[in-house]
Amino acid sequence: LLEDSPISLEPLLGKLFAEESSLMLDDSFVHGTGAGQPLGILNSACLVSSAKETGQAATTIVAENIINMWSRMWGPSKKRSVWFINADTIPQLMTMQISVGTGGIPVYMPANGLAGAPYGTMFGRPVIEFEFCSTLGTQGDVILADWSYYLIGQKRRGIQKATSIHLRFDYDETAFRYVMRIDGQPWLDSAITPAVSTTTLSPFVVLDTRS
Repeated sequence: LLEDSPISLEPLLGKLFAEESSLMLDDSFVHGTGAGQPLGILNSACLVSSAKETGQAATTIVAENIINMWSRMWGPSKKRSVWFINADTIPQLMTMQISVGTGGIPVYMPANGLAGAPYGTMFGRPVIEFEFCSTLGTQGDVILADWSYYLIGQKRRGIQKATSIHLRFDYDETAFRYVMRIDGQPWLDSAITPAVSTTTLSPFVVLDTRS
């Protein structure tokens, strides 16, 4: 393939490796165990998980969940925070409402309903679909995060590439190796207890499992 391709495949391989490594890092920053990989926010000691509502049905999201998550976000982080959601949660967000008397009002749907685009924000902060959020109903399907409190250390040289025709010489194959030295973990080693409250706060807030 390397000899017969009308274009050079090496730049394409480098591009594909960079894309795949970026996906793996995104996953590890959320779910990583910290053993041989970055420590993800879902496994960190500073994570705050907001409880579900009493009697809340499985695999649902209600307006009170979002309100309570916002209340657990550390104050200085609110202006930098971003909502990350699994695509599975969109139908739940679109149908969220706050009860008013015997009815209710939608809290995420735009004023002109399905005719218009969703606002794309909650409490003024962006809402971004993220494929590494957990599936609907499990912890991490909705994440409110201030990523300025996540530390990443990376070797200055970045991705190192090496090519060898010797490893599988008798098969007429060329081996490509890419190495990236990187690690990461949340800056805080515990949730924050405010001076005049016992309710803990954090730059990383998720919603408890609803099952």
